[in-house]
Amino acid sequence: MSYAYLKAHVGGWEVAFILLIVGYILFRLGKEKVGNIVHMFLRVMMVIVVVTGGWMLFKFHTGDVLYYVKGLLGIVVFGLMEMALGRARRQEASIGFFVGALALMVLVILIGYRVIV
Repeated sequence: MSYAYLKAHVGGWEVAFILLIVGYILFRLGKEKVGNIVHMFLRVMMVIVVVTGGWMLFKFHTGDVLYYVKGLLGIVVFGLMEMALGRARRQEASIGFFVGALALMVLVILIGYRVIV
């Protein structure tokens, strides 16, 4: 059971990474209808990542502070993703939020794989 949560969590981050890039490009190209669909799928991935991450955090890593930091950074990533796509939909300046979300997402993934300890 825990292996399934791990795979869903990792897969959710991978799909979220791709959906963020695709959604951003679609909104910048003016394809708002398709961009909204991608944005909704991204939100579903966010829910999957939060639920599986929370379950694994409280089941296996209750004493490891680094995973709590990873969880908080993950929530910040989701906020930056929402800001980037929301501003891109309105054709406002959003490259800072987009790059920030990608950079922080890479950091969170590296913490998850224990590259950064």
